[in-house]
Amino acid sequence: MFDMHSHILSGIDDGAKDLDTSLTMLRMAQESGTRHIVATPHVIEGKWLPSWERIIAGCEQVKQAAEQEGLSIEIYPGGEVAVYMDILKEIQGPGPYCINGGRYLLVELPAMEIPSFTEEFFFRLQTRGITPILAHPERHPRIAGNPNRLAEWIRAGVLVQVNGASITGRFGKKAMETAELLLKSNMVHCIGSDAHSAHTRNPRLGEVRQKIGSIVGQENVARLTRHNPANMIHSRDVDIPEIKLADQSHKPGAITKMFRMLWG
Repeated sequence: MFDMHSHILSGIDDGAKDLDTSLTMLRMAQESGTRHIVATPHVIEGKWLPSWERIIAGCEQVKQAAEQEGLSIEIYPGGEVAVYMDILKEIQGPGPYCINGGRYLLVELPAMEIPSFTEEFFFRLQTRGITPILAHPERHPRIAGNPNRLAEWIRAGVLVQVNGASITGRFGKKAMETAELLLKSNMVHCIGSDAHSAHTRNPRLGEVRQKIGSIVGQENVARLTRHNPANMIHSRDVDIPEIKLADQSHKPGAITKMFRMLWG
């Protein structure tokens, strides 16, 4: 299993507090069936704006410590990039802050709002050869209230990562219901733990696999936890099935219009 969103690097953001915590989290992940994990520290203006070199170094430190502990879990560098225009100065194309330095980038909306420039942000990334993966939209109140907006983004090429804890109900009933809706509507492309510690927000995903299987079947478990993530890590194309959202009525949004103008 692949965990596409975690905060296992210590001393960078609000994730693991020290190296021992990082190793405990990795041990928990491995015990629950995870064999590959992407380190995605916050990348946002202010105190959590680590350099890509620092993230690489942090991954190497954790890898070496994990090997000494006898752990056999693969660790890849990445970032959870906040949606704000200034960060685009640092992201000119596939590479820094992208998953494994490739062409997929995990991005995060503000907790309560959707900025007016969100579609432009996605579009600029795409014109630079980067595919945005939106982190945990099931937790966002605006998307939970209007999943058609997320469907519009997906139709325009944005991918979606859902938190395992949302699927199992640890983020509350509303997030769980939205996660289930997205799964049933083919609007999820990979899973992440979004682990920040070895306690409440931990990296265990074993129960999540079972829950996904009960909702959408084992074929989709494999697609979301193995096949798609492997393709993302290696910068290959990802399987994007047709959306099955109940309310299919929508008007072309700004990002779709931009694509039509660009690609004809």
